[in-house]
Amino acid sequence: MTRRPASSEYNAYYEGYVSRAADDPIAQMDQQIAAFELARGVSEDEASTPPAPGEWTLKEVLVHLCDFERMFSYRALRFSRGDATPIEAFEQDAYVAASEANRRPLSEIVDELVSLRRATVLLSRSLSEEMLDRAGQAGGNPVTVRALVFITPGHSEGHLADLRRDHPAFR
Repeated sequence: MTRRPASSEYNAYYEGYVSRAADDPIAQMDQQIAAFELARGVSEDEASTPPAPGEWTLKEVLVHLCDFERMFSYRALRFSRGDATPIEAFEQDAYVAASEANRRPLSEIVDELVSLRRATVLLSRSLSEEMLDRAGQAGGNPVTVRALVFITPGHSEGHLADLRRDHPAFR
């Protein structure tokens, strides 16, 4: 990665994610795998209990990270290959509500997230500068592949900060 994305390469909504991304977002994504693995130290009961009323459980947060990883990697793949067909947005709250995350074993969710992240890292490493500069429309807004590569670890970093606050296993 030779440069951070310009603010014109993504919707202002994602500024917080881009700002939390390291200058080497691929290395950051790789390093975050160890943080995801810390969830294995949380009991099934604790992982299925929200930290406060109306908040997502640990399992729901991790499934949301899986959903986000899939969606944003898919966008990066499509746009990097020159497919500029607009991609719809996804409603994260509806996805989490429909996921039935709390019925799933925590270890399977962690395995899924780690596998997805490893695939995202490999995809990101494969992208040339030309591919990183390609863009498309997602959720009605233009975004470059470069921005997607920065948004992904920045998004995870925000959730990991919350998990460090709410779960001793993440501290």
